[in-house]
Formats: sequence, structure tokens, C-alpha cells
Amino acid sequence: MKKSRLSKILIEGNPNLLKKLSAQVEETHTVKVNRSPSTGLVMMKTRDSVSRQPFYMGEVLITDCTVEVHGSQGLGVLMGEEPDRAYLLAVVDAAFNAKLPIAGLWLHELEEEERNIAKLKQKEMSKLARSQVSFDTMEDYNDKS
Repeated sequence: MKKSRLSKILIEGNPNLLKKLSAQVEETHTVKVNRSPSTGLVMMKTRDSVSRQPFYMGEVLITDCTVEVHGSQGLGVLMGEEPDRAYLLAVVDAAFNAKLPIAGLWLHELEEEERNIAKLKQKEMSKLARSQVSFDTMEDYNDKS
């Protein structure tokens, strides 16, 4: 599983899943905190919708943490001030980096959580679609009559 996909599932998904996976690693392996959770600011890069040129929109508050499990580094980074979640993300990332056997068993749960996230987003989009307003210009109005 790619890191971007794993991070998206763990950050957007049920927080209890992240806690559960991290606890499984902590029960069986020693977790060494290399850099405790700390906050910082990073520049948010985005793309202009018209010119398609990249630009920096502004600063975003993040929390990051680095740990080591079984000789492999793990990094947890997320927007906002959430030191506990940054630590949990780092532990799960380190488990995947170390290729721990337990990490291979998580794939089914992670894919199920990804499906749950997609269902929730679809439900939210359908709610938004019901409230969508259609705007006509005077030109469009005159063309219809």
C-alpha cells in the first residue's frame, strides 16, 4: 500500500482504527520516540485554477512526530494541533517501514475503512447535491423564452 493512500485512510478514517493498529505494535515491539510530537508551520502549495501555475497559498499549522520501531523510522504528520494522532501515525508508519508481519494483516481492515470513507463522502455529496442552486443569467433566461 502506498504511503499517500495509507495516510489518507488513517487520517480521514475512524480514529479508533489508528489507536488499535498502534496498540498492536506497542504490545509486541519497543517504540523509541526520536522526536516527540511538535507543532510547526509549513507553506501550503496549491495550483492556480486558471493559469495552472503552482503558488504558495499560505501557512498551515501541522503536528509531526518521528519514532523508530525494529530499526525503521516512522513519520506522522497531519494538519492541526494533534500530538497524540501524530504519534500514532508515526508508530503505524514505522511498522509498515519495518515490514512487520502484523502490518501485512492490516491490509483488509485498511481497505474496509477506505470503503467506509468513500461511502461517507458519497453520502455527504448527495446531501450537498440536493441543496445545489442553479443560477441563470438574463441572457440564458431570454434564450429560453
